[in-house]
Amino acid sequence: MGRFAILAGFTLLGFAIGFIAYLVSPALIDFLAAALPQLFSDPRIAGAFLSGIAGALIMDVTIILWSYLSK
Repeated sequence: MGRFAILAGFTLLGFAIGFIAYLVSPALIDFLAAALPQLFSDPRIAGAFLSGIAGALIMDVTIILWSYLSK
């Protein structure tokens, strides 16, 4: 696979994950705010928390895939 194909694949994967996260996030933010009101009293904090977790997971998966595929 060429570099362009790999870059395009990760771009599409990132877009799909972001699109789905955008659709699902309001329900998760409401759930977090209701389940843990002391931690997530402001819905913006819950949204930032979810964004941080999603970014960390995407980065971890990307690095793991890169390390296995580059051998």
